[in-house]
Amino acid sequence: MNQPIEADVITYTFTFIEIISLITGVASIVLGIFAIWLTLHLKRESDNVNKETKELLVDIKVDAKSVTRGVMSEMEKWGELGRNVLTSSSSERLSGGVGVQAGVEHSYNGKKGELTDGK
Repeated sequence: MNQPIEADVITYTFTFIEIISLITGVASIVLGIFAIWLTLHLKRESDNVNKETKELLVDIKVDAKSVTRGVMSEMEKWGELGRNVLTSSSSERLSGGVGVQAGVEHSYNGKKGELTDGK
């Protein structure tokens, strides 16, 4: 009863095609894992850029509104001035910052701040 038990060893040899198939299968799995990681990484980066872009657009919108308010107030002032000039009579218009009175001629005599009448 003490006979040694012999184990049958089965040997299997790979052919060249099987070795290439095994290598390409492992490479395919590795590339698949890399592709999934790369996709997730790029999505995170894209989300970060999207968030920064939204913040910049809010800043641009605020700046644009401020500029628009300033420009509109200036345009309203110029429009008011234009309407006043177009609707007033010639005696009420301003000429060079000096009021023109009907029948009186004003001239600048060369001295700063002095104005002489044409009398």
